[in-house]
Amino acid sequence: MAAWISQLRKDVYSQVEYLQGLRLPKCTSIREGLFVGSGDSYTCALLMEYLSKHKMLACHPSDIIHCPQMLSNHEIFFISASGRTRSNIEAASVARKFGIKTTAITVHSKSALGKICRNRLILDRLLELQSSSTGILEFTATLITCMALIGINVNLKILATIMSDARAQVNSYDVELSTRSNSILFLGDGISYPLASYGALKMQELFGFRSFGYLLDDYYHSPIFSLRRPDRVFLLDPEKAKNSMSANFYDKLRKIHPRSYYFQPRVGQSLFEQTLFSIFVIQILSLTIAEKLKIDEPYYLSNKKILELSSNLIY
Repeated sequence: MAAWISQLRKDVYSQVEYLQGLRLPKCTSIREGLFVGSGDSYTCALLMEYLSKHKMLACHPSDIIHCPQMLSNHEIFFISASGRTRSNIEAASVARKFGIKTTAITVHSKSALGKICRNRLILDRLLELQSSSTGILEFTATLITCMALIGINVNLKILATIMSDARAQVNSYDVELSTRSNSILFLGDGISYPLASYGALKMQELFGFRSFGYLLDDYYHSPIFSLRRPDRVFLLDPEKAKNSMSANFYDKLRKIHPRSYYFQPRVGQSLFEQTLFSIFVIQILSLTIAEKLKIDEPYYLSNKKILELSSNLIY
């Protein structure tokens, strides 16, 4: 087994123990909160909006840069593990000029983002991590920290049960994939919509697949007409219910498109359980694909020119 696959497997399954050591922040009383991030961090920000029933809002840093008037009286939380993302730093500078209260959610207090924000929420547990090319632990730890911040009940003791449920459901399918697969689609409803986007990002980053994450209600309108026989469709149902919208759609879709796969949490109904279940499904699915395709390294590291272009734009 390739060294990178071993690292990916370790990062996925070690979370059960590793995340127990998180120092979670106290719930803050935010009247108008704005969570900001790019890439994986934006999916985290968007999830905070859905989990808070839209009391918190999510946006990209470019939204603030181009339209600082939107800031109003919001308290802004910038999500960036590295603290080096250029657009976050620029947006934080804009917010600072307007006298807006800002908090950097980051690993490094002395990063450029950490220095420019008024407050810092340090992900100190991640300081112990050795450099990893999977991004698995960083994402999950950041997400759980943000959940605690907005008042979601976090129960780290049930992580093993959630992981076991996710693993059993992924292993119940024989998902055949190749680099010739047309597209990989993730469909989500409610809180699973931001995680559908996260799933698509991991497929693009780790394997170079064409992958898309859709809100289930949007998918009906136009994207469904682009569905092709080789496509794989993964439905993430946030509800533990028999007749949910996602379940009903899956029952109809699989009759005309057999390469459809459905995941629904069986362990509990709390927002924490529902969220972590979908995250673990995506991460275990990524590991399963890597093992089947015998991937030597993540795709983003194999294309040096695109990696250089991406890094130059981000940092």
